[in-house]
Amino acid sequence: MSATSSLFPGAMGPEGFISCFDHLIDEAKLKRMLILKGGPGVGKSTFMRRVHAALCAEGEESTLYYCSGDPDSLDAVALPGRGVLILDGTAPHIVDPIIPGARDSLINLGAHLDEPAMRPRLPHIRACMADHAACTRRARACLRAASALARDSAAVYAAAADGHRLAQMTHALIASVIPSGCTGEETPAVRPALANAITPKGELCLIAENAQAHVVRLTAPWGMDLTGPLRALSMAARLSGYAVEEYLNPLQPGSLLHLSIPSLHTLVTTSDLLPSALAFDFGLCLPPGSLLRHECALEQERAGVKLHLHRAVSALSQAKQLHDELETFYVPNMDFEGWQRTLDETLESLK
Repeated sequence: MSATSSLFPGAMGPEGFISCFDHLIDEAKLKRMLILKGGPGVGKSTFMRRVHAALCAEGEESTLYYCSGDPDSLDAVALPGRGVLILDGTAPHIVDPIIPGARDSLINLGAHLDEPAMRPRLPHIRACMADHAACTRRARACLRAASALARDSAAVYAAAADGHRLAQMTHALIASVIPSGCTGEETPAVRPALANAITPKGELCLIAENAQAHVVRLTAPWGMDLTGPLRALSMAARLSGYAVEEYLNPLQPGSLLHLSIPSLHTLVTTSDLLPSALAFDFGLCLPPGSLLRHECALEQERAGVKLHLHRAVSALSQAKQLHDELETFYVPNMDFEGWQRTLDETLESLK
């Protein structure tokens, strides 16, 4: 397993931006937080990559947090061993210093912009930003429609499931993951995380880059929500003293897709991207014939979710193109020699 993992620090959801920016690194380990400011094209993502390349020794633990709006760019880099977090503090995830000076620093890369040279382009920039906002609203509307259909499908499965069989299988899952007679930390924490996101490149899942030594897979028919078993396992793990990472579903932010228990080197996932030594088929909790009356509706809802997600991705792709256009107004007016000096000074301060 690679020492460098990949996640999303946030993602667009049906009701707004889903943020995990407060949980990118353990607060107790955090010694320096560098918050980058500046518009599109000022080199925030490249700045983070350079810091990561300069500081992260081979085999050192780190997490690269990719931007869901542009999966080729970074929104944050965490180096837990050094207690360093560097992140993009601009909208839609505005971050400001909590402990200014002593721990948290603002780095304004926009200070290297030739602002007088940009002012004649103000009407074009405004128009581009307005079009970008419209694409974002359209994408969110599509996600809301997809989320509503997915929620209805989940309710059908929940009503049809055999509660006793579901409880039995959940208990078997817990027994297979949590060792009896062992205890972990005294105050185990729960950390929300995002390995999945709806992006301009489609639905992406990074869970394979966060694999543990032991992988348990949960399977079920499309539309069946397995948040119940995952939350039960999360609670059992914490009661036994183990910290957990709960991976959120961006289409249903209150639901879970995966669960990691780092101290037990265990990942429980609903994804088929990883080979698993153990699997639990929760579809067996559905009595034969229990869905006969709903088959047509479920198939229609599945098709509807697929259609709305396709439209959301299309809108996000248009938003990405507009963001790229915005960068063309900024990049030619950047003093990258000054940018490099800021990078050098930052690296020196982190030694």
